[in-house]
Amino acid sequence: MSVWEGSLNAADVFHVLLVEDNPLDARLVIRLLEAVASPRFHVQHAERLHDAVELLSQREFHVVLLDLMMPDCNRLEGLERLSGDATDIPIIVLTGVADEGVALAALRRGAEDYLVKGEAMSDAMLVRSIRYGVERKRAEVEIRELNTKLEERVARRTAQLRASEERYRNVVEGQTELIVRWLPDGTHTFVNDAYCRYFNKTSEELLGKSFFPWMSSDEEREALRNRVASITVDNPVARGEHQGPGPDGETRWQRWTERGIFDEAGHLIELQSVGQDITEQKLTEGALRRAERLASIGTMAAGIAHEINNPIAAALNAAEAAMRFKDDPEAKHLLERCLDNVVRSAHRCRLIVENVLKFARQEPTERSLVDINTVVRDARVAALPHAERENATLDLQLTDDLPPVWINKIEIEQVLTNLLDNASRSADGPIQVIVRTALTKDGIGIFVEDNGPGMDHEQRQRAFDPFYSTRQKQGGTGLGLSIAHGIIQSHGGRIEISSEPGQGTTIIVDLPIRADDVKIEGPQTQSSTAPT
Repeated sequence: MSVWEGSLNAADVFHVLLVEDNPLDARLVIRLLEAVASPRFHVQHAERLHDAVELLSQREFHVVLLDLMMPDCNRLEGLERLSGDATDIPIIVLTGVADEGVALAALRRGAEDYLVKGEAMSDAMLVRSIRYGVERKRAEVEIRELNTKLEERVARRTAQLRASEERYRNVVEGQTELIVRWLPDGTHTFVNDAYCRYFNKTSEELLGKSFFPWMSSDEEREALRNRVASITVDNPVARGEHQGPGPDGETRWQRWTERGIFDEAGHLIELQSVGQDITEQKLTEGALRRAERLASIGTMAAGIAHEINNPIAAALNAAEAAMRFKDDPEAKHLLERCLDNVVRSAHRCRLIVENVLKFARQEPTERSLVDINTVVRDARVAALPHAERENATLDLQLTDDLPPVWINKIEIEQVLTNLLDNASRSADGPIQVIVRTALTKDGIGIFVEDNGPGMDHEQRQRAFDPFYSTRQKQGGTGLGLSIAHGIIQSHGGRIEISSEPGQGTTIIVDLPIRADDVKIEGPQTQSSTAPT
């Protein structure tokens, strides 16, 4: 059984691989873990990186505790080696030196956490780090396995579609066209053999009789009459599709081309129709649409994970901060703030899930009058952990006393958090992101400005397209701006991009103010250009 099958609980045993060449440090870590009553830990110790690689090939572990200073590798070299050999196992770095630069480099190369050895490291800190690392890695593995299964299903459906298309081509290429002449009231005046075979009738059964009674519904009959009425001397040809009984008695699709025959006075006296069976094509098109919806599930899952990841990260950071200061009697206010952040982040996750369900059921989301500056501040709190990991700063320049807006708070906060995330990772180096609010002629303006590399014309044109991303290699889903665009439009607002290569990017969001809710007094900004 895979180490990730099932779920870990307090009664389970965590299998830990400790890679540490210092016997004293190794004994300290082992003693800390053995002292924990629940969960239990089974520690396997390797004194060399080579020994660790060999153990990983022989056994399954839940987590690796790695000392960066090993005798047979240099610092991050060991981390890179183990990350390549154990992609599904979380690695927690242990070091004797509190070096922020090394910590950042280790996290960027795949480490789940970075702990400094010594008196400051407690059993609670170590256990918490192991638990979080294991849970995060397990979630990544489950999402990857889900995507793999979805890709396999899409591949099977694609193969079935190709086989169906081949069958359709064979049917069309081997079939003689259906040819019939008929009077404007539907009476057959001529039928060819293919027409008779198709409808499983003889010419004697057809000639002199109208086909209108065969048609499947009054709507079909009315559509054909309208098509006939559109045929004139100047426009003698009309085309359409029709559902009706086929040779096996089942309803089938045909595509027909009607050509009018006129007398010398220009009166329509007869029509000649040429038809082909397109049932297989219709079935193929329907199956293709279903396959496309199936193919989008994996990306949708990634998009939902993308939206939920920020509040989860915020909750984890707040919980970790609370754990660090829980025994400090002077940190009561900080602990209250941390716990408040955890609760708010959990509520945000729940609301995101509820809105996803409402979206799937096409239910309207609840709205109320909300202070937009409060929404901006909450979005900054949610996006801050991600921004700090990306070496980005988030600054606010908010206009006071703005009228409230009629919105769904969680949806607009989701939009702003996504915009802040995008801006934070717009470049590899340090990024400064500024969020401004102001009164505009269209309502309330929100301006998210960064000093990143900017966007060219093509990128701006495609930025709101579903699944388009400029960061696909870095894991961008391309869903964020598309979802944001839909949310803002559903609120009656608009979202635009102002950007040039090398000059940063400003995302402009305008939300309307309901005239029956708020009376606006005083001067207003006359455009949606970002205030200076």
